[in-house]
Formats: sequence, C-alpha cells, structure tokens
Amino acid sequence: MNKNSTSNYISREEAKEMIEDAIRRHNRRSTIISSVLGWILIGGYSFGLFQAVQNV
Repeated sequence: MNKNSTSNYISREEAKEMIEDAIRRHNRRSTIISSVLGWILIGGYSFGLFQAVQNV
C-alpha cells in the first residue's frame, strides 16, 4: 500500500461522530414511527370499544 492512500481513511473521531449521528437519526425515526403506530392502535381500540358499548 502506498503512503499516499492513507489520506482516504477517516479518523476515529469522524467515525465516532458518524455513528452517533446515525444512532440519533434512528432514534428520531423510530420514535415518530412508534408514536404514529400507537395512535393508530389506540384509535382502533377506542373505535371498537365504542362500537361494543353502543351495541349493548
């Protein structure tokens, strides 16, 4: 390997920052997806509950 090719590598700090950014993005997206799915499930449950109470 040539010594000139070492400039293509990233430093440990840059790699750590990239990993932290990826984790932050994943956590934000998973929070949004979980909240949307939670609202859908709560809505479906309450709709079914109201239908069951109405039919009694």
